[in-house]
Amino acid sequence: MSQATDGQVSAQAAANPTNGHGIAMGTQVMTLDGALPVEYLSPGDRILTRGGTRRLAAIEVAVIHNAALIRICASTLGHDKPADDLLVSPDQPIWIRDWRAKALFGSDTAMIAAKRLADGQYIHGVCLPEARLYRLRFEQPCVIYAGNLELACEAEVAFTA
Repeated sequence: MSQATDGQVSAQAAANPTNGHGIAMGTQVMTLDGALPVEYLSPGDRILTRGGTRRLAAIEVAVIHNAALIRICASTLGHDKPADDLLVSPDQPIWIRDWRAKALFGSDTAMIAAKRLADGQYIHGVCLPEARLYRLRFEQPCVIYAGNLELACEAEVAFTA
């Protein structure tokens, strides 16, 4: 595993890079080799998911200027959830298992965009002059463990000409 370099970003991501999934540089992702910063992952790495171990199919990196992100403060979603303050894109889906799922969906668990969890204090929007966001792609959609939270990842999209 070596530090990832800027890769190709899809046309949709280039048009609006914070629209969709994305986790900030420095976020620890659980792999078979332990927790590693997202920027050190590369295709082929084995990532721990809710469904077992999956190989990372692709990783997209976008450098965003005037980045509107969501900051989730440490332990806001439970003990050590996240372990440290975590920055994600506003639309990053998060699997929650607490009173919020019950209050918003009447269910014990739910998948919800980070921006919908914003409370203005512990989960809130921030604007950074520049941020590097990573999108992890797998053969099928899955939920990974990152920053001690469960985050959804999209399937790799195959484009044909």
